Amino acid sequence: MTVFARRRLQCMLDNLAPKMPAEKARDILRRLNSKKDVNQALPAEMELALLWAIASLGEVDVEPEWWADQKRPDAVTDSVIPGRTVAIEIASPNDNSISGEEAMDAIALQISAAADQGKKGSGTHLYFRFQEESGYAAGNYLRRRLAPPGHKLSDGNIEAVIAWISSGRSTNQRLHLTGQGLDVEIEHTIHKQTRYHNIFSSMPPETHSLEENPLFELLVRKSRQLKAASPGTLRMIFLADAGSTLLRYVGHAGELDHTRRRVSGREIISHFVGTFPKRIDAIVTFSPLKETSRFLGGDPLGRSPRRWTVSYFGSPALPEPPEALSKLALILPEPHYEGYQARSLFRQGAFSPTGHGQYLGMTIRGKAGFKEFSVEFPARMLLDLLAGRTSEEQFRRRLAGGSGNENIFKVWLDKGLTISGAEMAPRSDDEDDDHLILHFTDDPAAREFRLPQDLPAPKE
Repeated sequence: MTVFARRRLQCMLDNLAPKMPAEKARDILRRLNSKKDVNQALPAEMELALLWAIASLGEVDVEPEWWADQKRPDAVTDSVIPGRTVAIEIASPNDNSISGEEAMDAIALQISAAADQGKKGSGTHLYFRFQEESGYAAGNYLRRRLAPPGHKLSDGNIEAVIAWISSGRSTNQRLHLTGQGLDVEIEHTIHKQTRYHNIFSSMPPETHSLEENPLFELLVRKSRQLKAASPGTLRMIFLADAGSTLLRYVGHAGELDHTRRRVSGREIISHFVGTFPKRIDAIVTFSPLKETSRFLGGDPLGRSPRRWTVSYFGSPALPEPPEALSKLALILPEPHYEGYQARSLFRQGAFSPTGHGQYLGMTIRGKAGFKEFSVEFPARMLLDLLAGRTSEEQFRRRLAGGSGNENIFKVWLDKGLTISGAEMAPRSDDEDDDHLILHFTDDPAAREFRLPQDLPAPKE
């Protein structure tokens, strides 16, 4: 799973593929199966889910061959607005272009390569903190990370890294490198670092212009896909959060910056719709939300902690959101992760079908005065152990939940309880694991002999 369970994604693909052009189906399949490129896999997942949800409302043409030009929209349907044809283009933005991540990573790789020259393997133990600068120019607020795109380390900086690693001082002394537009502090850590998780900037992903930003540029490109719509056809863009801070905070408290130093996703989208009302009729954002309720007993509004937040931006031609949008949000299965979480976990290999599974929790229940017990056990965790994908030590650690608690199975066995029955709980398409239910009852094979409890008391 990423945002959705792998089982659910396969169901979506099974249902939707017959309704898609073969080339489109193969393209989505190829991107879904991308094991290393999160920029392919996660957008493909979002696109598949939204197309599947649209198709669940009624008839849909996916990338119709009859479209007036070669820039075919992702979907054309009459089911979103009764009596009106709607052409929909889907996009899944992320923070790549505003987080500075690619530029920081490229510099980090160069520094790691230099460190390996000084001591083989040391580059994987480096952690990087990039600085920032801010100020005003011509009355406009500016803020930037000191990690310029395309930066090449100077010979002097490469030599400084090699000398720092070779000297033996790197384990207790950080290295500070500067250059044209560059300012980074490097720490040599005891443990190996994970790529993309070894870089840090105090500047969050943010934009400072309504038009000079990747989201606005994306909307311009996507609106061109709908240019050939016939008269009377409504044009919509669906934006799915695939790790985008701008989309994640749409409609949230604190989204708007009243100091005007940064602009929000809501402001950018509203500005686009207001600027190009003849190009686009509406933009809809979909962002997965997973939250821990702050209220004892759950959300007082009865909302699920895992849900989709949907925001609508309409033009004068379509100012109010169609009723079908609420249905779409309900049709979409509950998300397992938010966009940025899924993106991070994917890069760590957490969703690989050949890796460890996504385990359900373990629930213990007592019966008949606690003389009988049952446990709902994650079946995939047991299978990974049997298949050799996880070690016995890892298995036992997960069994204890990392808390070091006593092994409950040992406790029951020591008390003379053994497995008396086993069954599988019903399988869910929205989980990538199942519960194996084990029942435990008293068994003389695992305890000392004793007299029956109903034996009369001995005479005095």
